[in-house]
Amino acid sequence: MNTAAVLDDIRRRILAGYPLLMLQTYEEQRWEEELAHVALEMERGLVTWSATSGPQPALHQQPGPMSPTEFLSQIEQYPADHLFLLKDLHFHFDQPGVIRRLRDLLPHLTSHRKTILLMSPMDTLPKELVKDTSLIELPLPGLDEMARELHQVLQGRPDSASQVVEEALQNRLAQAVLGLTLNEARHAFANVLQEADEINEKLFPQLVAEKRHLVQGSNLLEFFDLEEGVDDIGGLDGLKEWMQQRVQAFTGDARNRGISNPHGVLLAGVQGCGKSLSARAIARMLGFPLVRLDVGALLESTRGSSEQNLRDVLKLMETIAPAVLWLEEIDKAFGGYESETSGDATMSRLMGRFLTWLQEHTAPVFVVATANRVDALPPELLRRGRFDELFFIDLPNFEERKEIYRIHLSRRGWKPEKFDLEQLSENSDGFSGAEIEEVVNSSIIESFSLNRMPTQTDLENARERTVPLSVTMEEEIFQLREWARTRCRPATREYRVMDVLEEEHRRGELPEIIAPPAPKWVQLAEHGQLTAAIVEYVRLNDRITWGEMRTEFSSFAEMKGDYGLVLRADPKVAICVRISRQLADLIWETLEGRRLYLHSMPLSDVKPEDRPSIPAVETLPEEQVNKPVWIPTMLRLIPPAAGSGRFARVSRIKMGK
Repeated sequence: MNTAAVLDDIRRRILAGYPLLMLQTYEEQRWEEELAHVALEMERGLVTWSATSGPQPALHQQPGPMSPTEFLSQIEQYPADHLFLLKDLHFHFDQPGVIRRLRDLLPHLTSHRKTILLMSPMDTLPKELVKDTSLIELPLPGLDEMARELHQVLQGRPDSASQVVEEALQNRLAQAVLGLTLNEARHAFANVLQEADEINEKLFPQLVAEKRHLVQGSNLLEFFDLEEGVDDIGGLDGLKEWMQQRVQAFTGDARNRGISNPHGVLLAGVQGCGKSLSARAIARMLGFPLVRLDVGALLESTRGSSEQNLRDVLKLMETIAPAVLWLEEIDKAFGGYESETSGDATMSRLMGRFLTWLQEHTAPVFVVATANRVDALPPELLRRGRFDELFFIDLPNFEERKEIYRIHLSRRGWKPEKFDLEQLSENSDGFSGAEIEEVVNSSIIESFSLNRMPTQTDLENARERTVPLSVTMEEEIFQLREWARTRCRPATREYRVMDVLEEEHRRGELPEIIAPPAPKWVQLAEHGQLTAAIVEYVRLNDRITWGEMRTEFSSFAEMKGDYGLVLRADPKVAICVRISRQLADLIWETLEGRRLYLHSMPLSDVKPEDRPSIPAVETLPEEQVNKPVWIPTMLRLIPPAAGSGRFARVSRIKMGK
């Protein structure tokens, strides 16, 4: 759940009379500000308490330190319709009277519409309060909040006026710090951007590295820096193309269109052909942190702790998300396991839990599993839904071997054009990528020991001394390739020469007149993606008024109805009236998700037919109004220069006949 959804949940629980809410978060300042807005919108007082500052505002005397029992004894003296935010009260649960006083307050809280909010990083609750307290885990900032934070940091750069960062790049940079708190993200942006001459995709690895501390202390997870990219892989164009398509599925635009996050990919193949390198390159391509799970250590845990360790690992990965979870040589952990015949109850539970998570998890955790013997894996692990695709990485072909030689020579500082790579590739048939790397490395070391430059002969000699795995394990590799031929998708794209080339124009026929495609927002609306269509329309035209929305989108959805939108801080100030429930929900979601922003507009710019019958005001009244009024507004992609203020939150209402 995002911030807006959780705030709505808290608001509903307060209105329903819940006396105690336990709010778990590390972001005390951010959520205290959000709760202050909720209290203002609900017209309820808000009192905060901590052991060091006491109650603010104080009831009678000057503010100062006050014990929890003393403050709790004063809550009955506050007027009705109040919220009480108590920070880190869990440290005082062992004091006599604290729990008892909370339980004594329960009837009073309910009857006087008061709610106590316990805020803490821990979800520690004494048993006596478990049944009377609702636990709410407050989420970390989402993509929109991170994007706003990045925008503020960029505005603080001295060259902010001269450099415009594309929206897509800003979204990817913001996505790189998801899983951090807002303060952590702010520091990460400031740290990475302060010395950056140019804002580009090269900043991703540095931002992602800021998440390293999230897995520190875990002996099952290992964090990897994003050093290798797709340019470090020779060939495998089919896998690269497939992954590039999945990169787009993690963008905000894909999320707005209801596209679910890809689950992952299983890479099987011959040893030394680039499975592990592909896992690292996939993380770099996505711009996600790469975390490797030691499945062997997980299975070797003491009996009874393996399941808990797995739950902790998966929960941590969802906290870090978006991230890539790397399961290396998964066949060694689960190879030979069969659920129907396994006599190990722990292994069965572990396998079942993992398979369920693979299919059901919704957090953006992309799983990359590698295996040398995929035929040994249980069938339920290979079923579609657990992994999106199963790729087989075979021994490199001629072009791929040539590219691998080029990569390893360049990486070591030698110019590839000084060597006959075609001859080397021709003579290296059956060599894996790891074996080609060893050929290059050996030839360079030997030439260095003789105090001369490496030559073509050095490379050929090193190659001749190397006996490839395809020779020593010929039968096993043949069987593996035969098994994968009809069961896996090849990671190397098949190139075939077309037998017949299509003619550009038929003889004697006029060229076909192709109508220009409809605007993107129209295509989205025609396919039912109304939210994305409205956002795209605003992106194209800079703004949209309510009258334009009714005109442009009336053929795609019902625009008129008995619903309206009002300011949450002043419910008698209407934004729009007589719209459909679908449109009211859609606009509310875009405003709450900060994908669109409300801006006031002159009344003179509103067409007479678009004006409702209630009185209009051109500026927001300073105090709440007694009678319904309407203020003309429009929707834009950027927030108002002075901030959204009371325009930041709206409510849906059902209007009378």
